[in-house]
Formats: sequence, structure tokens, C-alpha cells
Amino acid sequence: MSSGGATAGLSGIGEAGYHGERLLEAVAGILPGWRVSCKQHAGRLGACRLLVEVLDRLPGASLQDRWEAFEESVWPAWAAGRERPAQHHWSYGVWTLVMSRAVRPGWAVLNVFAPGKWLWPLPADDPLRAAAAQLGDATAQVAWSNARMRAGAGALGLRIMLAQGYGSLSQITSADLQDAPSVKRQRGIDTLDAALCALGILERSPQRGSTRQQRVARASPRELVARVQMPERFRAVTALYLETYAQRVSDTHTSLRNKATNLARFWRFIAERYPELGGCGELLPAHARAFVPVAIAQSRAAQRKPDDELRVTAYTWLSDVRVFLTDLCSWAAEPGSPLAPYAPRTLPLTHHDLKGFGFEKARRRQQARMTATVLELERAVPNIRAHAFIAWHDADQHSQADPEDPAGERCERESFWDWAVLELLVQSGLRIEEACELTTLDVLKRQLPDGRRYYLLHVKPSKFDRARVIPIGDGLGRVIADIIAHVRRFYGTAQIPPCDNWDHHERRPLPRAPYLLQGAGHPSVVNASQVRARLARLSRGASARKADGTRLVLRPHDCRRIFASEHLNNDTPPHVIQALLGHAAIDTVMVYAKLYPTKLIEEYRKATRGTYAALHGTDTLRTPTTEEWRSFAQSCSLRDMGTHVCALPAGDHCSRGLVCLGCTHAQPKKSATPIFRRMLISHRRALAEGRRHGEPNGQVAARELEITRIEGALHHAEQLPNDVAAAIEGAAA
Repeated sequence: MSSGGATAGLSGIGEAGYHGERLLEAVAGILPGWRVSCKQHAGRLGACRLLVEVLDRLPGASLQDRWEAFEESVWPAWAAGRERPAQHHWSYGVWTLVMSRAVRPGWAVLNVFAPGKWLWPLPADDPLRAAAAQLGDATAQVAWSNARMRAGAGALGLRIMLAQGYGSLSQITSADLQDAPSVKRQRGIDTLDAALCALGILERSPQRGSTRQQRVARASPRELVARVQMPERFRAVTALYLETYAQRVSDTHTSLRNKATNLARFWRFIAERYPELGGCGELLPAHARAFVPVAIAQSRAAQRKPDDELRVTAYTWLSDVRVFLTDLCSWAAEPGSPLAPYAPRTLPLTHHDLKGFGFEKARRRQQARMTATVLELERAVPNIRAHAFIAWHDADQHSQADPEDPAGERCERESFWDWAVLELLVQSGLRIEEACELTTLDVLKRQLPDGRRYYLLHVKPSKFDRARVIPIGDGLGRVIADIIAHVRRFYGTAQIPPCDNWDHHERRPLPRAPYLLQGAGHPSVVNASQVRARLARLSRGASARKADGTRLVLRPHDCRRIFASEHLNNDTPPHVIQALLGHAAIDTVMVYAKLYPTKLIEEYRKATRGTYAALHGTDTLRTPTTEEWRSFAQSCSLRDMGTHVCALPAGDHCSRGLVCLGCTHAQPKKSATPIFRRMLISHRRALAEGRRHGEPNGQVAARELEITRIEGALHHAEQLPNDVAAAIEGAAA
């Protein structure tokens, strides 16, 4: 008997009226078509007879109804080894009905057995066997998975087909993968996702398990209002306002959601305190002002660290209410405005009404905390960066030494992406959502009139719906080039393939494009939560601590703060930093400028000039003569740095601050080899002392990185031929 006949012989029994004897007759009819021996035939038929006796005692009009009652009341005890038949092959009856598709089993049954082991009795043309073979070929092409993940993917695919009653793989949808319960036996769900995408069954790029569960559709303004607890008489004006705000100002989903939440909090207070108000048009200033102390009390109860200090949370809530009332009164005055029936007679809440409650002090305390945070970051981030680089370097060396070790390859990949994500954020100052949406198409190549080429990074609109471009320097260019090389190697292609992406802030899909951050162990885009997890792991690995000894956890936005403070330290104009970071106002940049008061800098420079004059004399500050300037100009192409000769063109910005160790523009002198040896001995001694005293991992990694740079300089100096060394010394002189 063919598989099609077997399926047809039992498929109608599941939904038709239940009759145990007819079911046994149908089972006895299909078993000869299976590849079973006479002994197995009798064992399966006997097991089915025992199962039918159980089903006879259960309620239900059809076989499927009785099967669901069986799974709910009988199966848990059988699976635990209680009250089940004494027959050795008691499971034959269960799987005969399941594999013949007479019933649609639930996940409680499917998770106990491996479907792949029960395929061999079926005929060769059975759809389940064809699906298993197709899945095996597809999962074998998923290079980033292992044997256990491929086996789990095949078993999960068959479970989904049995649970949904599908006859082929092409019927599986993304919803089936989302609804599959997360259990240990379902390892390989990501591999199955990738295999179904490769087969063209799922018309998208592969997704991770967490990404499949987190994709919630974007809600409209009216849906946002319907989701919050708000009195009915205020819902219409709130929904209409949010729709108008989205059209005129911004349709950012997060902003609309926060406004709906904050306005609902305000309207609940109004309905409870002033139940006589019939609508928004009856609102008076006394009503709105009464909400200010209530909002402060509610924010203090909701803040993470309960204390007596006032935070700016309440000010944010009240600002949304104030902006709503201001916009409502302004837009309602326009001719034919639909908001006109809801406008109050006078503006109920103004900016002046929020003064005198301590918000100014709370804002100053917030800025002080930010100042302390930036100072902590300036001390800890160099160690975290050094730890990330050393970890990647060591993993890369181990991977090259043993290319066949999958654990070493996985360790190298993870450590590389830890380093790459950190360096990309620190050297570009991008917001986390901007970094996750970068594509290779955003790397722009331009050419100056003199023929020199330079590169720009196009940053798509994010927070303020404004795009910008930032220059790509040597450090950022190296990071981007390394990321592109790793992504190509992961896919085994010459170009980065396009894939799907999802904007978690805006709750909508992004266009398919060759995104830069993808292929970190899975053919999908690295999302914001994964970036946060990597930075947190680096902070723990580097043993980063604050000044008070508590753990310091690096967050993506901290990298923007480091970017801003470093550029201010290098005398980059604030308006340029504003353009690089995409800030709406320069006041945001000036928060970092307050870390470096002008008076402090000027007094420090005065002291430095006095020390310089005392050492070198006041004659060094005079205007140079023509001959002195000509001599200086001739030496600009190769600047003598003592142990090195610097080939950086005069006038160009040095990103290393003229710290030449490890710089591509620096050529060590052969005459400086004794100095390098003494430096190497000193640094190795300091490294040993640091390890003995238990220094943080980040500081140890920084010392190791410095030793690596000194060893590189010593190696380059020792390898110089005598004639080349003499030429370098002569040029420096």
C-alpha cells in the first residue's frame, strides 16, 4: 500500500465520528504497506488495541477529540512511567496513529520522541520521508551549524509538520517557528530557519530565535491610546492629538508611545480628582497645576533607586502634558481644525508653572552625575579597549595555530565581534540604532581636486530625522575593513549579501540591504540587545571598576560620551562635534565642555610656559629667522622623535598624540635598540608586578599591549640593514 493510501485511510478517521473497531481495521489495513516484520506487525496492532481501549473510555465525538483528552489526562502519567501498559512496546500504538496522520499530536507528545527514528517503517514515497531527506540536504549547506544543530533542525521540522498536519515542507510558515515551544529537544531551530530560507519556503533572510519572538507590529496612535488605562471621555482628544503630532512633528513610535502613557497618567488623575469635568475643553489652570506635586510623588515611587532627591523623570512627564496642552490650544485656533471642540479656554499649564519645585537642582545633579560618569569612563575605557584587542589577538593566534578546532574558530569570531562593536562605537560616536542600520552602501568614496581620495560614512536619520556624514579616519577605516573581511569570510562570498532587518524602536521592517553588522555566528543582523550584551561582557572581562570600587558596565551611549570628550581634549570645535554626533543643539556638546573649564586650562598653560622657559630660556619663544624656518621646513617630512622618525605630513592631525609605538607612520631607529630593550625589561617587570598584585584584567591587557608595541618596534629596528639605518639617521639629523 502506498503512503498516499495509508494517509487517506486514516486521515478521515481523526475528524469523523469515533469508532474504535473501525480504527483498528484501518490500522490493520495500512500496516502491511509498511516495512515491518510479522512480529512487529502483531506488536503494533496489539499496542493499538491497548490504546483504543483507553480512547474508548475518554470523552469526545471524534478521534481527534478523544486524542486531545488522552494527551491531557493520560499521556503525562504514561510519559512519566506511571499507569501505562505493561507491554514492552507500548509506544507503538501512539506512534502508529501519529505517523499515519490519523491524529494531530500536541507538543507534549512530540517532544518525548525523535520523529526521525520512526521514519524507517514508512514507504519510500511517504511525504514525511521526502521532507526529512529535503531537510537533510538543506541543513547540510548551513556552514555555521554543527551536527547536533542539523539533527535538531530535521527533527523540529518533522514535529511541526505532524503538529500542524502538513503534507510538505512548503506549508511551514514563520508563525509555526514562533509558536514552537522552547524546549531543549528543539535545538536547531535557527538552523531550521536558515534551511527553510535557503529552500525559498520562507521569503526572508534567516532570523534568530530571540528576534522571531521580539518582532511586535507597530501600533497606530489610536491603538496606543486603546492599550493604556485612560478614562473614556479623554480618549478621542488624545488619539486625535497623537495623529496630528505624527503628521506635523514626528511619527517616532517611542515618542508617541511615551506621550500616550504620560497623558494617560494625567487623565487618570483628572478623572479621579475632578470627576465633574466632562472633557478636555473644561480644563482649567488650577486642575493642571494640581497634577505637578502628584507627578513628583509618583516618579519618586517609580524610580530605580528610592531616595529623597528629585529626579528629572517627573519633569519629563509634565513636559509631555505641557506640550500637549500648548499644541492643542495652538492647533485648535486654526480654521477648520478638528481639535477646536477639545481646546481649553486658556492655556492650563505653562513652563513657568514648573518652576520652584526643584527641577533645576535635579537637572544640575543629573549633569554632575554625567560628569562623574565621563571621568570614570575616561579612566576605564582604555583598559576595556586593550582587553578586547588582546582577547581577539590571542584567539586569532590560537585559531591560526589549529584551524581545525571549531571551538577556537568560535572563540576568535566572538572576540573579534566584541572588539569590532566596541571600536566602531567609540571611533564613530554613532547611536546604537545608527550602528545597527549601517550598510556597506553607506561607505562613500570621494576625491579632492588634487586627486587625493577620502571616505565618508553616511548615517541614516534616527533620533531627529536628520541624516549626516562623518569622515572615516585611519582607525575607523581599519575597523570597517576588518568587519567587511570577517563577514565575507563567514558567508564565503566576495560581497556582503543583503539581508532583512527590523527597527525595534519604530516597530517596522527595514529594507533588505548589505548591512555591515551581520554574520556574527548567524546569518542575520546584530541587533541592539546583542551589542549591549557584548559591551557588558567586555566590561566584566576587563574587571572595570568605578572609583568607589563598584562594577562599571559600559553601555553603547557611553561610547558617544567618550567620543565627545576625546574630541574636546583634542581641541575639536564644539560645533564640529555637534555635527559629528548629530546633536540638535550645541548645548548638548557643551555638557562635556564643562569638564574642562577655560580658567583651569589657561592656568595650566601658564604654568607649562613658565616651566618651558625656565628649562630652555626665553630665547626659544622668539620669532625664527628665515634660515631657521627653512631648516625647520626641510625637516618636517621626517620628524625626529628620539627613538623614531615620524613620516606624518606636517600639519596633519596625529590621532595617537605623537605616541609613536605601534604607529604606521613611525620608523624606529637602529641606534635606539638598547633603549627599546631597557623599556621591554621595565614593562615586563611592571606586568609581572601587576599580575602578582591582582590588577584588573583591563589594566593587565593594556600593559600587554604596550609590551607588544615595544617588541614590534625592537624587531623593526633590529631588522634594518646598516645602509638603510644610516640613511634614516642622516635624514633625522
